[in-house]
Amino acid sequence: MKNFTPYLLALSLSVIFASCSSNEAEVIENNPENLLQSYTLKRDATGAYSIDFNTTDNTDVTTVTNVDNSKEIILAETPQKTASKHSNDFSIENDHLKIGFLETNKGKQTKISVKDENITFAKGITEFLSSYSITANENGTYLLNFTVNSNVATDFVYNKELKVYEVHLSSGEATEYTFSRELETGSDNIIRLNFVNHKFSGKLLEEVAATVTKPEVIIQS
Repeated sequence: MKNFTPYLLALSLSVIFASCSSNEAEVIENNPENLLQSYTLKRDATGAYSIDFNTTDNTDVTTVTNVDNSKEIILAETPQKTASKHSNDFSIENDHLKIGFLETNKGKQTKISVKDENITFAKGITEFLSSYSITANENGTYLLNFTVNSNVATDFVYNKELKVYEVHLSSGEATEYTFSRELETGSDNIIRLNFVNHKFSGKLLEEVAATVTKPEVIIQS
């Protein structure tokens, strides 16, 4: 049986530790963490839109406006300690709002598209929907919270043909005004959500049912 000298033993251990450290560094480099931890898209009762989001505490955040007027939030790693909670206010322009996240460490993109009217010009009053929010959690789940006005009947369905979640709102008696629903993405990693407003136009017996779909939200991750 061969005996190892202290020098050879120390050399062997140093090679082993160096190899382990190299492998760990390679794993970290090949699997960068998500800089974007979670976010919540919100429209309040006045019609104002905002987004709250959480990042790692070593993330630099830059918000830019693209040529098509879409907003892009760029997240990049930084050696400095940074805030992990952020909030941006946005406004609907020409009935549209587009927000994107770009995580530069892994090239991951998240795109949010909203079609809605700017109700701030109507003094913040909507007929059925008061406010809503969609939260994207770190584990990949989504949570919808929304509040309706008084005397609004609410029905929540999933349209399999169109692959879209639909919240149907109409005039009617109701005892609940605040709702929560969990949303799941399909194989395309897209969430589609429509608020379908059922209204009537005309006079008395000549009333005609009409539907107005707003807001419409599409999230692609």
